[in-house]
Amino acid sequence: MVSAQATQIHAVVRGSWSFGVAVLAGLLAVFLAAGCGQGSPEQRGGETTESPSGTIEEQTRQQTTSERLTGETPFTAAPETSGGSQGAADGILEVNFERHEGYERAVLGFGSGNVPASGVPAWSLSSPEGEGYARITFPDLVTTSVPDGILGGSTLNSFYVVRAPGGGLFVDIFASGAFRYRVTELEDPARLAIDYRPASVDLGFPIPVREARTVLFEPRVGEAVTSPLWVSGYSRNPEASNTITLVDAGGNVLSRSTVLSNDWLDTWGYFEASLEFPPFEGQAILRAGGQSARDGSFEGVEAPVVYGRVLE
Repeated sequence: MVSAQATQIHAVVRGSWSFGVAVLAGLLAVFLAAGCGQGSPEQRGGETTESPSGTIEEQTRQQTTSERLTGETPFTAAPETSGGSQGAADGILEVNFERHEGYERAVLGFGSGNVPASGVPAWSLSSPEGEGYARITFPDLVTTSVPDGILGGSTLNSFYVVRAPGGGLFVDIFASGAFRYRVTELEDPARLAIDYRPASVDLGFPIPVREARTVLFEPRVGEAVTSPLWVSGYSRNPEASNTITLVDAGGNVLSRSTVLSNDWLDTWGYFEASLEFPPFEGQAILRAGGQSARDGSFEGVEAPVVYGRVLE
């Protein structure tokens, strides 16, 4: 039973009510001045022009003003935000997906043991600029009933629950493209709602390569690399074993390393490695994954990369 409204909302809301009134007054003055000074499209020979900053920024300003007037929480592109309370829960009980007008929502439910918690645990969200995902870190959580899932929205794509390298868990929520977000805390039972609204801009970085048992975060497809190369990601390969190989265009192995992730049974396990290799020409392929239990063949991800310096 949902018995409580959002008790704490975490998003970037700049300014107070007085500032909002001043903004509205300023916008009205600009509108009147534009209407009096420029005339209608017919008076200007039927031509219309866009502002130098483009339409995306203008739509964002209009959207934020409307949300302030209606009392809704604005969507933001802020790289970080946080909230919750320490010790309020120790695990994730469920992850649900909802469609709403203009946005899509992932809802994380929390518990202590198998009992729903009343408060949201401490969390911090990172949404790096130009990336197609948000990462929500929960330092107090140790268990999850749902390790991953396909969300199936037009914007919200999928999620992974990962054992964080420093303790706790983090949840990566992937989108199909660029987005703005907002976060709402709900209590009794404790839930965290993360809303995604699509943004009409291009991603600055390729979305990490994902396959059945491996997600590769670094390097990205097409990235220029040099030695030593930092490799990171998470997986659920058998026995937590991850083999990372760099192969040149001729099929020659430039470097290989096998590392263990920090989990594979209960959650996705984080792994990292450093590869050293000689300069190479053309394109190389970085492979990360494990062996098939059926026939021992490679199962994992592949990311084409290029050498990052001019070869002598």
